[in-house]
Amino acid sequence: MRIGSLAAAAKFGFIALLAQAVAANAAEVKVMAGAAMRGAFGELVPQFERATGHKIVIEYGGGGTLRKQIEAGEAFDLVIIDSAEVDDLIKQGKIAGDTRMDIVRVGIGVAVCEGAPKPDISSVDAFKRMLLSVKSAPYSNRCAPTKT
Repeated sequence: MRIGSLAAAAKFGFIALLAQAVAANAAEVKVMAGAAMRGAFGELVPQFERATGHKIVIEYGGGGTLRKQIEAGEAFDLVIIDSAEVDDLIKQGKIAGDTRMDIVRVGIGVAVCEGAPKPDISSVDAFKRMLLSVKSAPYSNRCAPTKT
């Protein structure tokens, strides 16, 4: 999915979900969202706040981390995480099932340096062997929970 498509989908989903989550006279809305939403929300949140007068407080983190916080009883108005995590929380009664909405699909990529041989990632076992054979594997730590 291209960034423009992601932003458009996120904008639509964000507005639709907030419409469900915000009470008529709410002053502050607590949102828990996957780290991948940070870019789109950087533009959307100020627009929403100006248009509605509501203050959005977002905690970004990995889906598993946010799920654990919800299971522990942390309050929220809206959660945007992986659908499997949402389904689990619905089964536990932590999220109202009739409020679930799919808004975006995310892909994950693997890349190597220019000129390096292409890794074999054709199966789970091949991918595992490739990961175990490399000298280094950089990754993004943007999934650590942060608040804005």
